[in-house]
Amino acid sequence: MSASPPSSAGAAAAGADPAVRVGVLLPRMPEEPGGWLAECAAYDAAGADALWLDGGPDPAHDVLALAAALAGATNRAKLVVALPDSVPQAAWLARALATVVLLSERRLALDADSRRCAELVAVAPTVPAFRRLAPAGPGYEEPGAGRWTPVAAPAGPAAWRDALAGAADRGVHGLVVPAGPPLLAELRRGEGAERHTRTSRPTRARAATERQTTRGSS
Repeated sequence: MSASPPSSAGAAAAGADPAVRVGVLLPRMPEEPGGWLAECAAYDAAGADALWLDGGPDPAHDVLALAAALAGATNRAKLVVALPDSVPQAAWLARALATVVLLSERRLALDADSRRCAELVAVAPTVPAFRRLAPAGPGYEEPGAGRWTPVAAPAGPAAWRDALAGAADRGVHGLVVPAGPPLLAELRRGEGAERHTRTSRPTRARAATERQTTRGSS
């Protein structure tokens, strides 16, 4: 399983700046995980750029274990995980994060306030940490990329186009949207040949073979 670069399928379909990413704020996992994992996989397949996993201050399930399950059920979206305030011992946390990084093919990222970001960087310097901007304002700052802003679920195609266009005008890197049928419908509008062509990049070996074939036939 190989991770493809984010496609921003929903943005491309709406004609907005394709640099605006779409993150899905996932609901809490129920006691039966099968349907929840299938829903997460549907968002991944539809073109979501990130899946946001936040169990709140007292999560019912281990969020890193859920992230590992998501890594197996998806193959392209970034997995952004909010850790609970009670941090396990540093050595255990570093090992757990390294495991999920491996399973997700380096798609794991963390969600924390400024203080926790500094702690997490010390424990796992290779795992990017999205910094929460509150109380300065809602949203998250992705290191080296830009701001992700929470927005309401789209009320229809026109509202979704307006949200993406407005985000592009403000220089917002991504939108974090609650999971639900309206968002999934808008993301799926971006499915098709263009998205798959853009994300299916040839390997170096295949590119070299194609160049040799072209030279041989000319």
